[in-house]
Parts: sequence; structure tokens; C-alpha cells
Amino acid sequence: MFETRLKYGDGEVAVRLKGAKSVTLLNEKEMAPLNDLADAFLHAVESDCIGSPPLRDVISPADPVTIVISDITRFWMRQDRVVSLLVDYLHEKVGVPYEGMVILVALGTHRPQTDAELMRLVTPRIFNLVKVINHNCDADDLAFAGTTPLGTGVWVNPLAVGRKVIVISGTMHHLMAGYGGGRKSLVPGIAGKKTINQNHLHSLSPTLPRSNPLIGMGVLKNNPVNEDMNAAAALVNPVFGISIVVNSQNEHCALVCGNLQAAWEKSCALVDAAMAVPIEKKADAVVVSCGGYPKDINLYQAVKSLLNAAQALKEGGLLVFLAECR
Repeated sequence: MFETRLKYGDGEVAVRLKGAKSVTLLNEKEMAPLNDLADAFLHAVESDCIGSPPLRDVISPADPVTIVISDITRFWMRQDRVVSLLVDYLHEKVGVPYEGMVILVALGTHRPQTDAELMRLVTPRIFNLVKVINHNCDADDLAFAGTTPLGTGVWVNPLAVGRKVIVISGTMHHLMAGYGGGRKSLVPGIAGKKTINQNHLHSLSPTLPRSNPLIGMGVLKNNPVNEDMNAAAALVNPVFGISIVVNSQNEHCALVCGNLQAAWEKSCALVDAAMAVPIEKKADAVVVSCGGYPKDINLYQAVKSLLNAAQALKEGGLLVFLAECR
């Protein structure tokens, strides 16, 4: 008898397997959590910046600052702890007044967050100090940033124009964009619906009724979804990026900061080194969990795990998929 427990919503499900010739558990390679997040943050934004001067050199006290964060579907990265450190740093070390900052939630086409969710995303303390705003992809005041080489007209939240934009995001494998995080917080994160639709259309084959063969988990080179997002992000031109890397326990293992693109690409390499697990052979049966809430908050988010698991399954095999989808 083989037994393990897999996450489901806020709880777990026991998985008991009897009579199998062999059972393999696929886990990530170990990533040690940061011992002192505050100390790691300070080094990441000052002495260890990638492709960028230290944060204090790109922001002045008089600058209007927009901090872009992810919504509740990405709360696995525990950005609340990083947001708190960033706001304190900008206020205490750089001299930016609280009223000079706005936190913009990159919803894409997702629903607006409730006040309770906003407080969870940024902590109640920061929620009471800094204005927190839900992005609206259907708003009539979106600003035009330009057109990408692939022809996507980039319309974004006006709070990303004429202000110093800092992006906080979590990096993980993504079924269409190769990896989530980084530039994806801008498009689709704070973009208009037409911009989002045009970008996402690149995930479909231009000639056949199927997915585009150029996209996929961990695929960046020649991936039109990724390349279009990169070009759109360059039009917005944020001044700083903070990419969060976590392990499967949602513990912070790295903060990679600096130039949005350069720092994010390094975080992608860290994620790939730990999370891209080789499979020796495909299995007759696969049991998969998304990792619990919020990764299994709905089927749209949970399907990422389904597609990963399918890569380990023989044709005609049995797949058991655990996703609460509350």
C-alpha cells in the first residue's frame, strides 16, 4: 500500500494506491527558504540589482509611484510581505509620501477584488496607508502606449503612464506564455480587454483549429505570446521589477530585482532549475493536485496543473485531477 496526501482547497486529500507495480512521486528540487526576508529584500533592491541602478536611485521623493501587484489567484507567492517591505522602503529610505503611491491590482480580465481581498493582498496596515485600486480592463480612460511588432495595440491603465511603475510578481511555468510573472503583470495584468484578446490570440495556430505549436510551459524563444508581452511591457517601460520565487510550500526562496525583463529572466532560470522535473517514462495512471488554494480557486487556474500532469501520462491512461474550484 502506498499512501500520500495532496492539497485540495485549504485542506488535503489522502491518496491510497494498492497493487501498483511502481509509484513515483514527482517533487521539485529543494529550494531553501530565505532566512530573513527583510534583509534579503534590502540586498535585492540595493546591492544585488540586475540590469538596473539601486531602487533608491531610480525613484525620488517627488515621483508619483505606481506599484503593480497580482490578484488573489496568485496569492501563493505571498506578495503581501513584499509589498509591505517595499512601501516602507519607499517611504522611509527614499522619502516618498504615502499619498504619492498607488497600488494597482493587475486583474487582467478577472473580477474585481473585495476590500477584504485587497487587505489580504497588501496587509491591513498598508491598505490603510496607501490607496489600492482594482484595474478595470473595460474602463473608458485607458491610455494608449503604442503598438507591438506583432500588431497588438497596447492600451493600459492610466496609472501606468507618466508615473514611476514598479512591478511585483511571482514567477512560475505558464501554459501559454512560457512563464508567468514579470511582463505578464502589465499585459494582460493592467491592459485593456482588446489588448488582452489580441495578445492571447497568439496562443492559437494561425492556420489550424488547435493551439499554436510555438507556445508551451517553459517556452520563451519564438513564443509569440511571450514576445508580444515583452514588446508591450517595453512600451510601458516600468522603472523596476521585483520577481518572487517560492517553493511548493509557498515559502520565499528568492527575490530577483532590477530591470523588469532581466530580473524576471533570471527568476525564470531559478524556477526551471527547481520545478522542471524530468520524467523517465510515462505512467499508466497519474494523480495530480494543483497545490491547494488559490491555485485551485477555479478551473481556469487549475487547468495549468492538468496540462502538466498530462505530459506524464500514457495515451489512453487514467488521470485523477484534484481541484476544489470554489
